[in-house]
Amino acid sequence: MTAYVNRHRMKPAVLAELRRCVGRRARITVLGDQWVLGSRTGRQQIFPDVESLADALVDQRLVDRSALPDDGGGDFERVLEGGHHHGAPPLDAGRLVRALLLSADTV
Repeated sequence: MTAYVNRHRMKPAVLAELRRCVGRRARITVLGDQWVLGSRTGRQQIFPDVESLADALVDQRLVDRSALPDDGGGDFERVLEGGHHHGAPPLDAGRLVRALLLSADTV
């Protein structure tokens, strides 16, 4: 997923969508290739990829997956495969983030 986001230069759009999903509960920024999650208390966590960040957002209950619309895009692998077809335009950041959050691993 991170490679797809980088290859299609979607990082700003994915960042904006993740911020929208989290709202005021936390702050998400990008520092080079790393994703930074800042809490309201000032604590910061650094993640090497967007998948790890998504897992943390779900684990820390910063995103309510039940509130995310599942338009059939919840199967992350299927959504990503759909974006790999030759000549296919890059996936929409909103659909990509929904699939990522819906397929995030929980501890």
